[in-house]
Amino acid sequence: MVFVFGIACEMPQPLIRVMPPSVPATKSARIVRRSPGSLGLQIQQKLRERILHWHYPPGHHLGEQELCDELSASRIPVREALRALAEQGLVDQVPNRGCFVQQPDAERINHLYDFRLALELFVIDTLAPRGLPADLLARQRAYWEPLENVSPRDAIDGMALVQADEAFHLDLARAAGNPYVIDSLEDTNERLRFVRLVVATTPERIRTTASEHLKILKALEKKDLAKARHFLTQNLHHARSKVESAIAQALTAAHRRQR
Repeated sequence: MVFVFGIACEMPQPLIRVMPPSVPATKSARIVRRSPGSLGLQIQQKLRERILHWHYPPGHHLGEQELCDELSASRIPVREALRALAEQGLVDQVPNRGCFVQQPDAERINHLYDFRLALELFVIDTLAPRGLPADLLARQRAYWEPLENVSPRDAIDGMALVQADEAFHLDLARAAGNPYVIDSLEDTNERLRFVRLVVATTPERIRTTASEHLKILKALEKKDLAKARHFLTQNLHHARSKVESAIAQALTAAHRRQR
């Protein structure tokens, strides 16, 4: 049984374990929100994760006292965390009513895809003149080549596949070496993960994604900038074209879990 957005789906065996390929740890640049420093930052990160994983559905009221009780914290760090989340565009602060999880917006998500494409094209432009490290090529090919032949009879671990897809793009970003790009791409991945969960886990899309990833690797290996840019753009286009469908499915599943 596979769960996507909390919905149980029976799928036939055998099970394909699509675990993301391991990549070397890399220090990120800015990362105030990722550091375990003050209590306010820790609460901010916890609430951020809950929002991005739809534990708190869009429109959910984030009452200060309820959060203080839930997190065993005082009002000051909770208020500090909510203010930071509002600055990140994850929470709406409504005068005299409090804070609410922001509703998903197709235009805003499309802006994120514009930003992600710009980041990843920068990565391609950086890598193409020098090629890719041999270990990166070997690791990613070993992972994606078998997935070109995924069958409709195979059971798919959706979250593991999404993590592997994110790992592919982050692997390239790490090879490019700009820590600010890495940090920005990690943040964008978190915000767009729900779209990937909807559109990236069918057998047909898995085969297509695997093929596109392998074409990107081959183009970069051959230092062919034009082809690498083309296949990267093609790879991002499919998920972007399904944004409104992904929002509808995610909202339905999130509110079903609240019942």
